[in-house]
Amino acid sequence: MRKNIFIALTILCNIYASIAQENEWVKVKDTIAAYIVEYPSAPEKGADDVPTEKGVVKMNTYTLQTEGDENLIYMTSFTEYPASFFENGLDTTDEQQKVLDGSVNGAVTNTKGKLVSDRKISFNGYQGRDIKIEVSGLYIIHMRTILVGYKLYLAQVIYEKINEDNENAKRFFNSLDLINVKGN
Repeated sequence: MRKNIFIALTILCNIYASIAQENEWVKVKDTIAAYIVEYPSAPEKGADDVPTEKGVVKMNTYTLQTEGDENLIYMTSFTEYPASFFENGLDTTDEQQKVLDGSVNGAVTNTKGKLVSDRKISFNGYQGRDIKIEVSGLYIIHMRTILVGYKLYLAQVIYEKINEDNENAKRFFNSLDLINVKGN
């Protein structure tokens, strides 16, 4: 009898341990870009030079392509623009919204998608956008952008339409935080 109880407890402990491991996400803390975010597993760090109308900027990214997850891709990026890109500065809400509008329009154009949701947000007191782009009628790119001075933060997930608003996407977005960056 004791042996059966011991075996049953061992099996239960192993089941709970495997469930706990499945729920452990990897925290990425980028002290240069000044943000923290959690991924289901370790993402790949990258950097790309991105041409713009006013010159080239560096976009630093963390990307995770998944298998067996409701989301196909998780990604964050950080880009710091030179002040010279903005003739009128970015001191007003209108100027900040123009930058965010450009970010949204660029994402829609680059993906050849259809904007299905565009919501203005505030994140730590900074202007941002929460958008969804439908691509090929099958996929959704859910993206949040936050403008902090001349720095643009982006977090996004890509999933099949049938997986819209899934828990892992919510967890990913909710884990995003800026380090030592608090707005008004």
